Amino acid sequence: MIYLLDSSLDEHSHSRYVIDIIKEHSDVEVKLIPLSTDMTIGELSETVNNLIPIVIPTDIVLCPWAIPGNSNLDNLFEELSSLCYVVAAAGNFHKPIDSFTPARTVGVIAVGTLNKSGLVAALSNYSNNKEMIWIPGTNYSVGWKNSSGTSVSAALYAAFLSMSLKHDDPNLLTKLIENHKNFVFNELNGTSQA
Repeated sequence: MIYLLDSSLDEHSHSRYVIDIIKEHSDVEVKLIPLSTDMTIGELSETVNNLIPIVIPTDIVLCPWAIPGNSNLDNLFEELSSLCYVVAAAGNFHKPIDSFTPARTVGVIAVGTLNKSGLVAALSNYSNNKEMIWIPGTNYSVGWKNSSGTSVSAALYAAFLSMSLKHDDPNLLTKLIENHKNFVFNELNGTSQA
């Protein structure tokens, strides 16, 4: 199960785009936990707290967003990440993730964006201290939308991770990431095959 913490679902919402990305690469169930745009830290803390007793080790909680760092939320996300996988977008501010929750949180998998040349995308946050996952996520088209950013890369990583967990094959995760990178990089060179 992928628990998606994101905007309410409508035809052209961020959450619809993220779900479409996941569904393009995974057949694992996605459960949206809608967050309002004016949600307080207390409400977000309650949302994370509500997940703690229900997740299982093979679940993924996907946070395709980054907010200013908050130590109370960091503590909750660290506890959550001890129970399941927590995947977070690094953020699109071209700044260190040290200032952004949940990407900076211990135990959370922070995902940054590579451009189609395989370099860190100019928009992507980065880390000087924490190991991050890097996935191509610029000019990504699915369905009705084309977008770039760490939410794209985080959604892709969550999809690949979910398939690896579903098939109980840790090597599958690496293979899916490499296949995606090869497709994107070959597309840039005009050698990809649809």
